[in-house]
This record gives sequence, C-alpha cells and structure tokens, in this order.
Amino acid sequence: MTTKNLPNLALITPYPHLGDIVIMQCAGIFNCHVYHGSLEKAISIARNLDSDYYDVILSRGGTAEYIENATVIPVVRIHTSMSDLLKSLIPLKNHSHKIAFFNYQKYLPDVVLAATALNIVIDEFVFDSQFDMTEKLKLCRANHYETVTGGCPVAETAKQYAMQGILIENGVESVTSALREALAIVETTRRKMLDMTRLEIILSSITEGIIVTNENNDIQIFNKAAETIFGLTGLQVLGKQIDSIIKNTRINQVLLSKSPEIRELQELDNTSIITSRVPMFMGRECIGVVCSFTDTPQIQKVERIIRGKLKKKGFDARYTFDHILSADSEMQAIKKLAQVYARTDSPVMIYGESGTGKELFAQSIHNHSNRRHGPFVAINCAAIPENLLESELFGYEGGSFTGARREGKEGLIELAHQGTLFLDEIGEMPLPIQSRLLRVLQEYEIMHIGGKDVIPVDVRIIGATNRALASMAEDGTFRSDLFYRLNVLPLTVPPLRERAGDFRYLATKFLCETAAEHLLEQFLDLFCSYRWPGNVREMRFIIERLALLSVGFPQYSLREMLTLTGFRFPDAVSLHPNNEPVRVDLSKGQLKNVIKDVERQVIVFYLERYEQNQDKVAMQLGISKMSLWRKLKVDEVTTRESAFG
Repeated sequence: MTTKNLPNLALITPYPHLGDIVIMQCAGIFNCHVYHGSLEKAISIARNLDSDYYDVILSRGGTAEYIENATVIPVVRIHTSMSDLLKSLIPLKNHSHKIAFFNYQKYLPDVVLAATALNIVIDEFVFDSQFDMTEKLKLCRANHYETVTGGCPVAETAKQYAMQGILIENGVESVTSALREALAIVETTRRKMLDMTRLEIILSSITEGIIVTNENNDIQIFNKAAETIFGLTGLQVLGKQIDSIIKNTRINQVLLSKSPEIRELQELDNTSIITSRVPMFMGRECIGVVCSFTDTPQIQKVERIIRGKLKKKGFDARYTFDHILSADSEMQAIKKLAQVYARTDSPVMIYGESGTGKELFAQSIHNHSNRRHGPFVAINCAAIPENLLESELFGYEGGSFTGARREGKEGLIELAHQGTLFLDEIGEMPLPIQSRLLRVLQEYEIMHIGGKDVIPVDVRIIGATNRALASMAEDGTFRSDLFYRLNVLPLTVPPLRERAGDFRYLATKFLCETAAEHLLEQFLDLFCSYRWPGNVREMRFIIERLALLSVGFPQYSLREMLTLTGFRFPDAVSLHPNNEPVRVDLSKGQLKNVIKDVERQVIVFYLERYEQNQDKVAMQLGISKMSLWRKLKVDEVTTRESAFG
C-alpha cells in the first residue's frame, strides 16, 4: 500500500527475511518496494528502476556497492554490525575449527572481540569483486577451512566448494540505522531540489543574461535571458566549454587572474553588450566565474524607464542658454564661455549675487553637455539643516539613525549618477560634509550613512555661491582643498547694475510678457539710478507687481503704486526731483479702501492665473485658505452693499 507524500524506497535484498524487517521498520517513513537479487542481478534491477519515482535504494554489503555505479538514484548500504555477527555465530560457540569471515572491501571492527566472546577462531577475508571472492574461497578450501560466514553470495558460493556457508543476517538495529541515513539523504536531496527550483525561477525572471562556469570553464548555468541574447538553448550549451560556444567572453582570463571585470563592453556579432565577470571562491580556491550580460536594447529600455522616473521626481533641467536673456556684450561673452565649459566633465564654480541667474547657467551647462540625457539634481546647501544635509547628499541604510526609513534612501549624489549635481549656496556647506564631498571629487564613490558598501558614481558637480570662496578658503571657513577641486572652471555672472546693455532690454521683455509695455518709459525713468540688489529676479517681480497694480489703479503713478505696497528705494531715486519724500495724500478711510482694492486686484489676478484654484493662490500669497475665503466674502458683501446703496 502506497501512502501519499512519503518518499519511495526500493529495497534490493539477497534474502527474503531482510525484506520483512525493512517493511516493518519503514512504516510511516517510506513507501517500501522489495526486489530480490544480489551482485550482477541486483545491478540489472537497479538499472530498471524509475529514477523519477524512487527517492533512494536500500541494499546490503557488496550488493549495495555493486549497484551504486549502475543508477543515479542514491544508494544506502545496510552495514553489518557487531551485533549481527554475534547473533549469526552463536550456534558455532566453542567450535574447534577455524572459521573464515568474508566482508566486502573493508574489515569489520571488533571481529577478534566476537571470536573471544564465543571462544572460536575467526580469520577475516576482504574481497572487492565476485572473482576476488571466489578465488579467496578456493584458498580457504585449500587451507582446510570447514566453515565460511558472510553475505548471501559468500554463503551460497562456499557450499559449492564443500564448505559450510553461514549467512550473516542484518537485524533491526542495522536496518534502523540505514533507514535514518536514507531519510537524511532524501531530505537533503529534496532541499537541494527546492533550492535549485527557486534558483531556476530567479534566474529565469532576471532580465540580464546569466552564465555560470566551473573551474574547468564548463557551463553550469545558462538562464532564459542568456538564451535570448545568444540565440542558444541551455540543452545545447550546458556542460560544454564556454570558449567553444561564445567568443570574447574572457571568462578563462578571469578564472586565471581571479580578478573581476565589471561593466565591460563586449562585441557580439552586430551588437554590443555590457558584461560583468566575477570569480567565485571556496576558501582561496577559484571554483568558477559568474557572468552577467545586458544587451544594448535592454540598457536603452532601462535608461528610458529611469529617465522617466527621474523626470517625475523633478530631476531634469528645463532651461538652456536661450533662456538667458541679455543684450550686454559681457554677458554674451560669459554665455559663450559657459558653452565651452559644458563640453567637459570638470567641476564648474558659478559666482554671482542673488538673482543673477546662477541656476539658469547651471541648467544650461547641463543641457549643453553630453550628460543632457542624465538627471540634473539640485540642492540648496543653505536651506537644509546640517544634520539632514549629509543624509540627503549621501543617502543612508535602513535603521541607521532615529527617524530613518526602514528601507533606507538613496542620496542625491547617487541619484545624479551619469548626470549633474548642482550645489547651490555651496559656501554654506558645513566643514564635515565638505570633507565627504572632497572624497567624491577625488574617488568618485560614496558610502551610505550606516552602510559598508562603496558605491561608484559618475557625476559632474556644479557649484554656485554669492560668497568669496577664495577668501573663505584662506581664513579656514571653507576647505582649501575642496575649493581647488571645485574651482576648476570658474564662471562669474555680473550683477544687473553692471550690465549696461540689459536694463532697457530686460525691462522691455518683462513688460511685454505682462502686457504692460505702455509703462516702459515711466519704468526706465523711475529706476534709472536703482542698483537692483535683487538683480534680474527682483526686476521681474517688480514689473509683475506694477503690471498688476496698473490695471486696478490707472490713476496712480508707478512710484505711488510701489509706495502703496511698501516698496522703498534705498537711494536718492526714492525722492522727488525737488528732493522731497514721496507722499500720497489719502485719508484713513481712503487708504483702507485702497488696500482692499489692492488685495482684491491681487487675488483676482492670481485666481485667473491659477484657473480659480484657491489652494494654489493661497500658497502663492502666503496666506491660509480660510483667510483667502474671508477676503473673497468681504468683497462679495461690499459689492452687494454698493448695489443696494
């Protein structure tokens, strides 16, 4: 009767009684099937057993050794124990003649002890084949042995030479010991098969081609992706020399050198593939090589996916040199210099006051370089606290500090791989982090906080600052070695007040963009002596403000509009030609209404810009959504009161 889920065992026994013992001991452990035969007949039986059905074969003595080389099914031998020998020889206790004991291939320990216990003389003979057994039995007969003990073939053959043959039978203890060994082999084999199945599934799911060779360069593993890349099946290549199947793999060289080769280009027919070859070690011995292959289409596909994800994260540069507006000859020369810088991978250091367009230059350099298809990652070093800046730049392993994500996090340097890292306000970077950044520029590798692995990175660094880094390097507030590493290609963006050709040009452009070109002459007169501490950014914001106010308050001059909003000129331009301060003659009630009108105009302007999205308008104005709602309700009430007058 066969029990489901139990392993299947085949017993090949030379005598029937052993089958009875094994069946009894197998209950609940194995499904046991008994076959009768020894030596040559046992080999024939073993060869005909279904290796997909039977998990293990059990036999005894020389028969087990004979069939081991005739089948792929694991074979377990029932060993003859001291107890088995004593039980079989008890009838010969005090026997006066010498007894010959035959055992297959090795001597049985404590035979002398058994002879002493039974008061008999036992001479032990070891044989390694049926012919050897027969020859030694003939010798025993010639030497007048009358009794021979051993396995079934020995006992049967001894009778042919007129000697008494006594069969050494295996008892319950020997059978139980063999079954324990058989069960351990079955469990180990099943675990290995389970691991191999998992490995095959994993290798099949990997999009990279994987080839594993042994110490002789024979192919041991050839996954599905490798079959696709090379146009070969596993059945065609497994067990064969790698060099006879695929050319230019360099696997043999890696096996000999024991040195890995990572991300190397390999030519294959009419295409190129990226391959990594890593030697495998057991102790100090190299036992083979693992190779991974990625073909060009797969690389391009992954790159497109990564590019898409990085773009969603905002790691892309939107501006080019065409966005840097200037009619000034010096600025035109600086743009050309930046275009030259873009052709290299060396660090760029951009100097300039706030609002001059340093990030525009950084993005333009990236988009003009051969890294334009990679990510552009920007970080403001002054906007992030020191304790967070390091983890943002270098990333961290999960659980490396309180509050860290369980799964860890990639750093911005890592995310900028094969692209550009823009470090704005780099002069504010703390000294300890400067030391780590210096290593990036020296070795182009990083290590996560709490991590142990070194991660190579291919990144170009562009820094920007409104501070004098050279002076900071001299007085020790900025690392001098880092300064020289960053300052390879310096670029200074002049302030707006020093760009003679840009004041009228930019004012005209910005006023046209806001449909307020009619204000140009007033604007030029009003700001002709202004020094623009906020530079181009300030000019754009002021013009946007004036364009908005001029719609709601056409009766006021530009100066009066700016005064209403609290704008103050820091120099003499804030005075009338007669050197008297600007005054707006309004009563308290009038001023209150003017302020309300200004608020209403601003809110209406931004509601139109953001398509009535109140959340965005509130965020832009720096007020809560509730405050925005109250101001809108006040306007509605005021309008109704005016209507019913």
